[in-house]
Amino acid sequence: MYICEKITNFIKMIIEFSVQNFRSVKDMQTLSMVAAPLKSKNSQLDKDNIIRVSDKLSLLKSAAIYGANGTGKSNFISAMMEMLRIVQKSMENERLLNLSFQPFVMDNNSIDLATFFQIQFIINEKKYRYGFEYNNEQIVSEWLFGMADKNEVYYFTRELNEIKINENQFKEGKGLTDKTSPTNLFLNVVSAFNGEISKQIKKYFNHDLFVDFKKQKTKRSLTVSWLEKPHFKNQIIKLLNFADLNVDDIRVDSQQESEDMIFFKRNIVNDSGKIIGSKLMSIDHHESDGTKNFFNHIGIVYYALISGITLVLDEFEASLHPILAKKIVEMFHSPKLNKKGAQLIFATHDTNLLDANLLRRDQIFFTEKNKKNETELYSLYDFKGVRNDASYEKDYIKGKYGAIPFVGDFETLFEEAV
Repeated sequence: MYICEKITNFIKMIIEFSVQNFRSVKDMQTLSMVAAPLKSKNSQLDKDNIIRVSDKLSLLKSAAIYGANGTGKSNFISAMMEMLRIVQKSMENERLLNLSFQPFVMDNNSIDLATFFQIQFIINEKKYRYGFEYNNEQIVSEWLFGMADKNEVYYFTRELNEIKINENQFKEGKGLTDKTSPTNLFLNVVSAFNGEISKQIKKYFNHDLFVDFKKQKTKRSLTVSWLEKPHFKNQIIKLLNFADLNVDDIRVDSQQESEDMIFFKRNIVNDSGKIIGSKLMSIDHHESDGTKNFFNHIGIVYYALISGITLVLDEFEASLHPILAKKIVEMFHSPKLNKKGAQLIFATHDTNLLDANLLRRDQIFFTEKNKKNETELYSLYDFKGVRNDASYEKDYIKGKYGAIPFVGDFETLFEEAV
């Protein structure tokens, strides 16, 4: 099955994301999508699960974040969402920094320090590194670096209201420093004045990095919108059948005052395989929660695959059957379905995905809190001596990699009462 008709080198991918002093994250933690120099037991993963950007750089198509409840895995998703929100909305809301500032509160020092966000990414075949620090009152610092020849150089740097511009690389920022308020990003100001590079980077944050998307109704409406065009509808049906849902057609009954009614059409066949009729099955009344949520997800998954964006999801497996969750991950790994470098980053509890035939060791991340209640992020690749034929799921459940809840003896809680 082919979704994209042409192979393209136009990629928009995350290289890494870093955060410091945000919620449970105190010290700098980095989620890297750079493929490690490893060999998997299933050698096909080393071909399908990465995108080779250059001779020196290959990036992962997906990354899974595991951890017990309260260890901070969702805070990485929230950090990316807050960075996006500040880039997208700081120009129109002077109070946004105050609302977004959520420092580490388990010591007395971090509360007075700035939050740090930084992302390295590729657009238009160029690498950029952009980030900023902020507190509840102002942007403390901001920076943009890019490539010149083979070296990284600064485009602009900012310390409070002092902005330094490299006019050889970022001449579009000249004359705009005085137009930048303490609560707004310089990137936004330059973009508002039609700076070419800044507009490309803003477009990346606005359209090419898609974070969270927890609301099922919003997800469903996106899927339904694809069904309005026959070509896209056929592609959605193909993706549903990629997950073995046996859908022959989809009908939408639009309701003016309530949610649209969705029906799967399934053909009825006799013992010889001949179609003798069909039946419409209401997705809300006849399908499982897992099938409904897979249908809700498939619109944004389809958009990611045909657009080559990075999709970041929290609570990825919620109400999804483990097989359907696995199918979504496989879609991002498929060379036939994912030809534009789409990436999937997700936080999950679903240990069924800890499969050496699905994920490489560098695609599996864990969060755990140390004795100071600080979230630490590490990958399975960081563990020395893990064999490439190990059972990741069994070893994780046994606690070999940490990042699981410690459950005491419940019976002792009731000894006095008994």
